[in-house]
Amino acid sequence: MTDSEPLRRERGAAHAAPGRGADPDVVRRALRHHAKGVAVVTAGTGRRPAGFCATSVTSLSLDPPLMSFTVGLRSTSWPVVESASHVMVHLLAAGQESVARVFGGAARAKFGPDTRWHRGAHGLPVLDGVLAWLALAPVDRLLVSDHALVIGRVTRAWHATDGRPLVHHDGGYVRLSAGLALTPGEE
Repeated sequence: MTDSEPLRRERGAAHAAPGRGADPDVVRRALRHHAKGVAVVTAGTGRRPAGFCATSVTSLSLDPPLMSFTVGLRSTSWPVVESASHVMVHLLAAGQESVARVFGGAARAKFGPDTRWHRGAHGLPVLDGVLAWLALAPVDRLLVSDHALVIGRVTRAWHATDGRPLVHHDGGYVRLSAGLALTPGEE
């Protein structure tokens, strides 16, 4: 496609000419095909902790141990994350859909009486019943459009001995099937 070619439709999807971004609705629909683990990021050592649901959590490096996630700049959690010396990333377990919904909502009392949590490493809020948690010390916060990309060094970590992750796919929460795991060499 050249710069002079107009937008065209292919299999129901709009493609933009070079230099222009793709239609956000088309991108959103395309990304519904990408399954992601569900995490909750918490921050705040004071009386009012903050937290939000994230599917953008990823490992960047194991030596040194670095992870990243994104947070919306209009989120009520951003001011807390922006100034935090540490944040906590929780990997949710299958069956924790209600936790994901609470932390995915904007107006709910996230640390209300229905949320099971305690103070843990670095005085951070730690959610109970998760598959794993990782305490991060942010080393960089990059502003990218309407989000911030936070890169953090893992300072402490804990994980359960078993369990399955909560996975988000096609706009909903799904569970992994035990019989579908690949063994090495079958990929």
